Amino acid sequence: MLIKLGIVTTGVALFLGGTAQAAEVPVVPKPPNCSSAVKIGSAGVLKRGATTVATITQYEGCGGKYGHVRVQATTPFRAAVRLRADTVSTVPTIGEPNQRDVWTFSRMMNDMCTMAVATVTHDGASLEGRSGRSC
Repeated sequence: MLIKLGIVTTGVALFLGGTAQAAEVPVVPKPPNCSSAVKIGSAGVLKRGATTVATITQYEGCGGKYGHVRVQATTPFRAAVRLRADTVSTVPTIGEPNQRDVWTFSRMMNDMCTMAVATVTHDGASLEGRSGRSC
């Protein structure tokens, strides 16, 4: 039913001289080269005021843990992500300017309670947030 409605709506828009636009389908991120990884812990949301700047998640699979930051901010920005346990932290993986998805990976933290920690530099401010802790 939704497909038919989409076609009718598109047809009406084109008939009336409008332009048809495809609806955006949310992409569920998966770590690079590890489609079997599963999300662990709760997602963190990095905000500036009421505006969501990024979401921070953590995954486990393929022999290790992954930290992920997805930036929703307008450009320009720069993001970095690392994994942190109580007493140790990985070196941050720093994305390229305006890179929306940045990943980090560690095999050394498998037996530790960890969280993903992200830093996003946007509009002259450096903002930090984290995912929920997972043991």
